Amino acid sequence: MTTTSAAAAVVPPSSACLPEAADPAAALFRVPHLLVAHIGCGQRIDAAMLRSAMEEACGGSDAGGAWDWKSAYDACEAAAVRFLRRFGGAMGARAGTPAALLAMLAKVADLLSSHTRRSEESETFQQFSTPLPLAFVAATAAAITPSDRVLEPSAGTGLLAILAELAGASLVLNELAEARAGLLAHLFPEVGVTRFDAASIPASRPPWRR
Repeated sequence: MTTTSAAAAVVPPSSACLPEAADPAAALFRVPHLLVAHIGCGQRIDAAMLRSAMEEACGGSDAGGAWDWKSAYDACEAAAVRFLRRFGGAMGARAGTPAALLAMLAKVADLLSSHTRRSEESETFQQFSTPLPLAFVAATAAAITPSDRVLEPSAGTGLLAILAELAGASLVLNELAEARAGLLAHLFPEVGVTRFDAASIPASRPPWRR
């Protein structure tokens, strides 16, 4: 597998939503804003709700080519990231124990729309998002502290990264897929997102070192 050059690692605009727009990822990023309140109210984001949010944000239908369902699922997961950034600290304080917080996160995960459709990009990049409860277990097992710098070599939609952020760690995010990298850049605007092949990172000079 080939690692992209440092120059090519700069995140270009995503083509997931409105390809003719100057910044299509910005249009896709509007979807989490439309969905996060539903998560807060305990409403499950079903296909009809997700379709409505995508049509409003992208200015058209999936049948018309304005967006695809893979992008819609990514945007739904991004809504969970935004929800956790806003309420994750309070949830942790209320839960009191990791086990109780895990149960709360499982309820949040159950509110997200099910991935019932696969895209060519999903197959090409083998994109399987880490379920939110599993991401929490991984972050807890890693015992992340504010002194840590956490690399997410295949950051996806940021479900692992947001838990590291809530633990106070600084982030290094990498995502090869263009659409997800563009969305991540909006979700984590203070963190540079690189687009290296994650499988080749250990064999090369880490791009985040100077």
